[in-house]
Amino acid sequence: MSTTRERIEPWFIVLMLTLFMILAFADRAVLGFAAVPLMRDLGLTPSQFGLAASAMYWVYPVAGIAGGFLVNRCPTKWVLAGLAAIWAASQFPMLWATSLNEIVAARVLLGLGEGPAFAVVLHAVFKWFDDDRRAVPTSIVSEGAAFGIVLAAPVVAYFIVAHGWRFGFGLLGTITAAWVVLWLIFGSEGKVATPSPGAGNLQPISYRVLLADRTFIGNTLAGFSVACGITIMLAWLPPYLTRGLGYSTTQTGWLTTLPWIASIALVLAGGYLSQRLVLAGVPSRHARAGLLCLCLLAGGAATAAMTFLPAGALQLTLLAIGFGLPTLVWTLSPAVIAEVTPVAQRGAMLGLFSTIANSAAGSFAPYLMGLVVERGATPAEGYALGFLVLGLLQAVSALAAWALIHPAATIARFQAEAARPAEASAPPARPALVD
Repeated sequence: MSTTRERIEPWFIVLMLTLFMILAFADRAVLGFAAVPLMRDLGLTPSQFGLAASAMYWVYPVAGIAGGFLVNRCPTKWVLAGLAAIWAASQFPMLWATSLNEIVAARVLLGLGEGPAFAVVLHAVFKWFDDDRRAVPTSIVSEGAAFGIVLAAPVVAYFIVAHGWRFGFGLLGTITAAWVVLWLIFGSEGKVATPSPGAGNLQPISYRVLLADRTFIGNTLAGFSVACGITIMLAWLPPYLTRGLGYSTTQTGWLTTLPWIASIALVLAGGYLSQRLVLAGVPSRHARAGLLCLCLLAGGAATAAMTFLPAGALQLTLLAIGFGLPTLVWTLSPAVIAEVTPVAQRGAMLGLFSTIANSAAGSFAPYLMGLVVERGATPAEGYALGFLVLGLLQAVSALAAWALIHPAATIARFQAEAARPAEASAPPARPALVD
C-alpha cells in the first residue's frame, strides 16, 4: 500500500516542473511583449526583429540533442537546474543591450538552455508515472507554457508600460534564478522505469532505425507544424494585435492570453480524454494519434478561416481555437514516442523529437513571418497572409501525420529488429542424425 508521501510526491514534482515550463515560455515570450518599444528604441525593422526572434533556435540542434542524450546518463534534477540557470543568465544582458548583435547573442544563450528543456522535463515526468497514467501529468506540465504566457502577458505588459521594456527581462531573470534555488532544495528523481505494455522488454536498437521509423517521422512532422505556430505567436502575436488590428499595448497584454487560455482548457481536456481512452483499451493509434491529428487539422482550419474575418470577437475566438487545439500534439506525440521507444533510449528520442521540430520551425518561421509582413500592402494584410499559410501548413501536416503514425506496427518492427542480433549470434543448429 502506498504511503501519503508516495501519492503526493509525484504531483509535487509535477507542480515544480509546471513552474519550470511557465518560466521557460515566459523567458521566451518577453521578447514578443517588448517588440514594439524595442524595435522603436533600437531602430529595428520587422525582418531584423524576426531574425532576433529566430536566433534562439540556432543552437537548438546541438543543445537539444546533447541534452536528450545527457539525461540518459545523468539525473534529470541536475540537468533541469543547469538549464534554468542558463535562462536566468540570458535575461540580464537585455538590461543594457543597444544593438541587434547584442540581442541576438542573448537569445542564442537562451536557446542553449531552452533547446533540451521540453524533452528533459517530459523524461522527468515519465520517471514518476506508468505509461497508461502519463497523459494527464504530461498535459499539465506541457501547459506550463500556456500558463507562462497567461500569467506573464498582463504582468510584463504592465511593467513595460510603467517601467520600460528592459525591466521585464530583469524581472524574469530574477524569478528564474529563484526557481533554480528552490528546485535544488526540493527537487528529486522518479523511480518508474517500466516500458509500455505493448513494447514489453524491448531492448535498445540502432538510432538509425528509431529515427527512420514512420511513427517518429509522423509525430515530428506534426510537432514541427505546431512549433511553427508557437514560435510565430510568441514573436508576432503582440505586434499583430497592436499594428495589424489596432489594439493598445495594455489591451494586447490581455488579448495575448486568449490563445493560451484556450490551449490550457483544450489540452487538459484532450489529455484527460486520451488517458481515459487508453485505460479503456482503445488502441494508441486512435486514442493518441487520431486525437492529435484531428486537433491539428481543426486548429489549422480555424487559423486559416480567421484571416478572412474583420477584427472582432469572432476573429479572436477562431485565433484562440486555432492556436489551442494543435498544442495537444505536444502532449500526445511525446506519449506515443515514449510508448514505442526502449526505456534506455527514451530521453534521447524525446530530445531528438523536440530538437528537430523546434529547431526546424524556430530557425525560419519567425523570420519568414517578418518578411511576409514587410511585403504586405498593409501590416494587416501581411499578417493575414502569414497566418493563412500557417493554417494550411498545419492542416496538411495533420493528414500526413495520420497516414504515418502506427504505434503497434512500430513496436512490432522494433521487436523484430531487436531480435536480429540475438538470432545472428546464436550458434548454428546441428543437423539431426539419421539412422
